[in-house]
Amino acid sequence: MGGHESFGDRVKRLVVRRVAYLLQENPDAIAKLKELGVVDESWLGDPEADPLAPLFRLRAAANRISEQPSLLQGTNIKTIELLGAQSEVAADASSGSEGAALTVVFTDLEGFTSYTEDAGDAVASRLLRTHYDVVDEIVLGRGGEVVKRLGDGHMATFTTARAAVLATLELVSAAPDDLRLRAGGHLGSVVRLGGDVVGHTVNLASRVAGSATGGHVRVTLPVRDEAGAVPGIRYGDPIEERFRGIDEDVAVCDVARS
Repeated sequence: MGGHESFGDRVKRLVVRRVAYLLQENPDAIAKLKELGVVDESWLGDPEADPLAPLFRLRAAANRISEQPSLLQGTNIKTIELLGAQSEVAADASSGSEGAALTVVFTDLEGFTSYTEDAGDAVASRLLRTHYDVVDEIVLGRGGEVVKRLGDGHMATFTTARAAVLATLELVSAAPDDLRLRAGGHLGSVVRLGGDVVGHTVNLASRVAGSATGGHVRVTLPVRDEAGAVPGIRYGDPIEERFRGIDEDVAVCDVARS
């Protein structure tokens, strides 16, 4: 592409590339997502397709999934990955664009798929509604914003790293009975797009969260360093990780109450 490629054209190109990758790597999962209206193969060949469509269709599907969590069963795609994929298609397109520095956090509930299979949609849906209220209260109480959610997954932003660290630990402690919440975050510049938040920071935050295990919080060193020493909280030793779609190794550390 030439040096004069517009932002919209870059987003469209990256959307096509991302959808093509998903179709190749996860054909069964994409068939399910097509049923939900999250993915449309026409994006691959329609030059008039809205390049921002993936950023909005997931929101339209979120209500259906909260009422019927079993819709995502069998896709082998975690909600964190699906939430993060929206930003991934715009990460390169938004690079170089000026944006605010925020701490971006992703969470989900380990074991939620099995819980839904055992308890059924009605019970799982009620659990999600209660969980949404708890997440909203904790995030808003720390001055953050719940940007979007899908099933058991959330994406939130915070203006300070300290607030993000405290909120994630509270979220872990407030997980529903018999389930464990995991969380991860990264601090950096983001771009607001159509009410969403996109860019490399969001993409990396989703990868960090996806590497955590249930009941644990992981953050990058920028989050740790910006948050600083917090009474009653300790950081683990940094570990170098290599994440899919990230060119360089990333140092991450666990966060826990001391």
